[in-house]
Amino acid sequence: MFERFVKALKIAVRDEGFAQIFGTGLLLVIIGTLTSTTTQDWSLVDGFYFAVATLTTSSIADPDLTITGAPIKIFTVFYILVGIGILVELARQVGFAYVQVRREEKEAKAAKAEHTAET
Repeated sequence: MFERFVKALKIAVRDEGFAQIFGTGLLLVIIGTLTSTTTQDWSLVDGFYFAVATLTTSSIADPDLTITGAPIKIFTVFYILVGIGILVELARQVGFAYVQVRREEKEAKAAKAEHTAET
């Protein structure tokens, strides 16, 4: 499965928009990490954890990681609205590439079986 994922990433990278979406997603995580870290006096690890958990809409298991203050709450709302769309697009592109890898594997397997049947 990991091998298929790597193949799917190689296919996705060929798409001209993938690098921009991936870079934007990475930048978004960095911005969220730094914003959370500096405005909440959290460690870098806590800020990173909060940023990723927020963008992936998973629940925060650490009760100490709560945001306080109106400005950071407003930032987080827009961070979520923009970030989820970017991550969904990233997942969509990798998903299509993964489907293409599976299709190519099935075609190669069928061709090999057909070749073996002919001999």
